[in-house]
Amino acid sequence: MNLKDPLAILQHYWGHQAFKPKQEQIISAVLTGQDVLAILPTGGGKSVCYQIPALAKQGLCIVVTPLVALMKDQVAALNAKGIKAMAITGGIPFNELDTLLDNCIYGNYSFLYLSPERLQQELVQSRIKQMRPVLIAIDEAHCISQWGNDFRPAYTKISLLRELHPEVPFIAVTATATTKVSEDIASSLKLTAPFLAKMSLLRPELCYQCIQVPDKRYALLKALDSKAESVIIYVRNRKLTHQLAAFLNENDLSAQEYHGGLTNDQRASRMASWQNGHTSIMVATNAFGMGIDKADVRKVIHYQIPDSLESYYQEAGRAGRDGMAAKAIVLYNKEDLQVAKSQFLDSLPSKKFLKILYRQLSNYFQISYGEGSFTEHHLNFADFCQHYQLPFGVTYNGLQQLDRLGVLRFSSVYHKQTKIKFEASSNQLLDYFESRPNASMVGKMFLRLYGGITDHKTSVRLSLIAKQLNRPESFIVQQLNQLHTDGMIDLEMHDNDTSLTFLIPREDDKVINRFGGIIDAYQKNKKEQLKTMLAYVENKTACKQRLITTYFGEDLEADCGRCDYCTTHKNRPKKPNQEALCLAIKEALEKQALTGRQICEMLTFDTADVYAALDLMIHAKHIKLNDKNQYHL
Repeated sequence: MNLKDPLAILQHYWGHQAFKPKQEQIISAVLTGQDVLAILPTGGGKSVCYQIPALAKQGLCIVVTPLVALMKDQVAALNAKGIKAMAITGGIPFNELDTLLDNCIYGNYSFLYLSPERLQQELVQSRIKQMRPVLIAIDEAHCISQWGNDFRPAYTKISLLRELHPEVPFIAVTATATTKVSEDIASSLKLTAPFLAKMSLLRPELCYQCIQVPDKRYALLKALDSKAESVIIYVRNRKLTHQLAAFLNENDLSAQEYHGGLTNDQRASRMASWQNGHTSIMVATNAFGMGIDKADVRKVIHYQIPDSLESYYQEAGRAGRDGMAAKAIVLYNKEDLQVAKSQFLDSLPSKKFLKILYRQLSNYFQISYGEGSFTEHHLNFADFCQHYQLPFGVTYNGLQQLDRLGVLRFSSVYHKQTKIKFEASSNQLLDYFESRPNASMVGKMFLRLYGGITDHKTSVRLSLIAKQLNRPESFIVQQLNQLHTDGMIDLEMHDNDTSLTFLIPREDDKVINRFGGIIDAYQKNKKEQLKTMLAYVENKTACKQRLITTYFGEDLEADCGRCDYCTTHKNRPKKPNQEALCLAIKEALEKQALTGRQICEMLTFDTADVYAALDLMIHAKHIKLNDKNQYHL
């Protein structure tokens, strides 16, 4: 088999018999040494566009991406295929980093994944200069543009790779980019006459709907008309994932929640259950996104309004990847419109707040001034907020902002913070270990790696011990609990849900001051994006597909014919006779008091018309509303 041929590589490693649209043209352009800008929607197969040409060239591909989870997933997937790949993430000690980079130079690796912040380190730059890459790939390339959905200042310095290897072709990939953002990407990366590959944003199989409803839970049940179909429901917080999943299960639907606070095992288990169809509905925050490769999702339902059309298009695009009919639904009420403004705008962190947050994080982890670069820490987010009396929403957004600015790397990862002090004497431990081989193995490893652990309570890394012993963390925890029960150690174990890696030395206010203009521009951009999103949700005068494609710089020749506007507005029946509608409502209420939902189910009139008539009748005092939210005469 000729593993220099792109199609043969695709078939051998990925098991696909043919390329997706645009992939073959992109790969051909890269193989001829041309720079490429590829804008492929969610599910378009962006990673293959740089992985296959790198394998065909049989050399090293340097991949820059801000998403640590994506790095780890792609490296694991490549290694599982027998392809040598590594990721340089946060929390790696200097000597270990030095060794990894040397391995990449001399170890015949095919892929090196880096964050843009890592490129600022002199060690990394000097090692990259010694490498002989055949391709440099920039993932999530929209991050380089100040007008993009997730602008990251560190991305603007990626062009130094061009200076280190001016002859190596670049490929920049992203899922969404307006015309302005596309121009920014090409300019900032110094792409030379790039081949532009842009798939149409038209999704003819996808029906976009924005439905204003008085009772969202009832509307949700109505939307889930099949127990078997695969569905994603997006919400904005963890608490609501649990509440909605419980509600759906109570109504005989198979649902699970998914969010960043779950353990790795829980997330893997729930993803697998949903992927193989044992669970039909995933109620999730936007933590449920990367790595989803399920073609038969029939509905993506946004139970709360997203913050931008970019985010919405990517999340909605996870429906109907098999080309079969699917729906992207936004359920909202008037209150949601105000909540979105409050949630996304009022909780934007100011420069003053970011300075306070950064200083408190540094103090919390006892980072000295001028130190802390690339050190990894874990905390319980709620405990931290309560300790410093910080508002949850603004603090969470503040951590995300510090992440985007390249001050720190923030991720929601379940982790146990563990502190240990050995209380027993050496003789007691020797006697104890003699008859307990598992406890002996674990205890001796802690004693070997942590010198002061017999003198004071010491923070330890369970993952390190598990790696050294080649055992799962659960085994280490089990032995520690037994050692604690038997009085051999003093043990503190706390559940943490947030991981932070500081990327630059601590300089307090100076750190935030240098980003002042960027913070102001970001806030302005977020306001404009939310304004556009709300206008999309409320729009009753245009095709939903056309609104989306126009925003991203593509003009459709005709309306889609499937969205809520196309199917209802154009052929909307004339307004009902108001007198006849009010008479029908009165007749329905003559026997008993009814809720608005019950009235709608009894009558054949449009739901919106019924509620409009009820409002008029209440105002005219023709009917009343009791304390059970029922209408009566």
